[in-house]
Amino acid sequence: MKKILALLLAVMMLVAAFAGCSTKGDEEEKAGYGGFFRDYVTVSPPTLNTHVNTDATTINAALSTVLYKDYLNETGDGFTTECMLAAEKPIQMDEEGRVWQIKIRDDYYWADYGPTKGKNAQITADTVIYSFKMCLDPDLLNPKASLLTNSSQMQIVNAYEYQQQYSTGIMVDWEEVGLKKIDDFTIEVTTVKPCNQHGVMVGMGGYAWGYMIYEPLFEECLAEDRSYTTYGTSIDTYACAGEYMLEEWYPDGKITVIKNPDYVRADEIYLDGIEFYVVPDANTALELFEAGQLDRVELLFQHWESYEEDPRVYDYFKHSVCYVFVNNGNPKYGGLLGNLNFRKAIYYGLDRVEFADLLNAAPNTRVINRATVADPLTGKSFLELPCEWADDPYTVFNKTTSNEYLTKAYEECGVQGADMDCIYIETATHTRASVEVFTRQMGENLKGIKVSARSIPTNVVYKTRRWNPDDPDAYDFNLGANAPSFDTALYTVDAWDPYATQVNFYWDSMPEVRDRYAALVDQATDALGLGQTDKVNELCLEMERIIVKEIYIRIPIYEIGTKRMYSERVQLPVQGFVNAYGFGEYYSKIVK
Repeated sequence: MKKILALLLAVMMLVAAFAGCSTKGDEEEKAGYGGFFRDYVTVSPPTLNTHVNTDATTINAALSTVLYKDYLNETGDGFTTECMLAAEKPIQMDEEGRVWQIKIRDDYYWADYGPTKGKNAQITADTVIYSFKMCLDPDLLNPKASLLTNSSQMQIVNAYEYQQQYSTGIMVDWEEVGLKKIDDFTIEVTTVKPCNQHGVMVGMGGYAWGYMIYEPLFEECLAEDRSYTTYGTSIDTYACAGEYMLEEWYPDGKITVIKNPDYVRADEIYLDGIEFYVVPDANTALELFEAGQLDRVELLFQHWESYEEDPRVYDYFKHSVCYVFVNNGNPKYGGLLGNLNFRKAIYYGLDRVEFADLLNAAPNTRVINRATVADPLTGKSFLELPCEWADDPYTVFNKTTSNEYLTKAYEECGVQGADMDCIYIETATHTRASVEVFTRQMGENLKGIKVSARSIPTNVVYKTRRWNPDDPDAYDFNLGANAPSFDTALYTVDAWDPYATQVNFYWDSMPEVRDRYAALVDQATDALGLGQTDKVNELCLEMERIIVKEIYIRIPIYEIGTKRMYSERVQLPVQGFVNAYGFGEYYSKIVK
């Protein structure tokens, strides 16, 4: 009964939110290039504080400012990293490439406290320094800080040491961190290793850690012991400085943002604003879209066939590689999961074509997907690079070869089979469908093996699959997926760095491979900082080969994209999806 009442209440709130939409007459009055783009989010964000928020990234992108941002290029088929808050590209101050200065615009204001509001709150070097300092604050321990301290593009001197000083016991003053104010509109950054100009732009312009925060309001929202902040938890505790500004916020209902007239590139914004509705259910979102109440909707794969010929559908090339992750440190079953021949038996014993046919996907034997770029300046796909070791995903399935490896594994482990489990995220629709195929194929193609599916919540699965020596048999297999890293393949392969703070499998059983892989990560990181794209790609190909064809721990099965529909009243600035830029919805025009 309680569940029914809760569901009815949620529906009533959603209806009430849409009841506040513009009437038909209002829409006609707004028609032309203006009007409101009607979008949705699946979770009502508890906060818009970018240092901790994970539920409103698209909203934050519309409201916030960074030093550098990815914009659409002149030809409309790629992206280019350009100045947003910064006045010009970073200036190299030493021969080595470790000291850089960044000039800041002298005409950038906070939307809520700027000229339009009759105020004069300017964004200066102090704002930039304070924003980065609060992101790295050792008392707040913001989850997004690790994206800054562990960035593959660049690492700021003593940033990690400052942020983690309480856990390491080594005290570090802020003055020791490589971020300094030179004058009111100039900052200087000192990096751990040499970087090139583009690396500094990406490293200092990252959305999660590089958004500016308004110091007076942030200080007002800090707890007395400075261990937490309420900044961004309401419309009155958040300051905007992006293309749009916050107009209204109804938790669990709707967030409305309007065009920021003080934005320095305001002439590029045609919309009057964006309405973000909270719609947790994908099927409900589709119904609202078809009713003309949303301008965008993500299509679940089970709907793809029904909309195959619909001109409103766009392929969204944010491809995810679905894979089997093997817990090689699990000591059960005579150490079968840690046996290389057993993992090879799985690799050759999966019929990837069956998975692909079921899910309208593509069979796959690579862990880096096609949306990942080999060169961020040209947008060339990483998978266009020559690769001699990759197997043909359509023909790699071979039961004979699989059984040969399985026989060897049983002999080496002293077993003749095992009852195992496979964990997966309960809300991932395509994963839920594919886990049924995986468990069945394992039983049919690997004699003596039985695998049962075990669904667990999203916030639990990532913790469960991290290697934990105190709980080595937490799971056997994990069926999951990884999204692309648009700028470089290194963002995918360095996730398995043996010496990272969170490691997903048991490297210590393979010490030689472990140290070799770690050295490749270091070499690629150095090359990326220096802008040596070809070398980075060469090293990433080798790391991918190690994961897939040397240790067989992450076994790719298929690659699946996403389809998205846009209302006919929306004119997008692009003809199709552009890596790192997307569809540019918030730069679109309302034409009907």
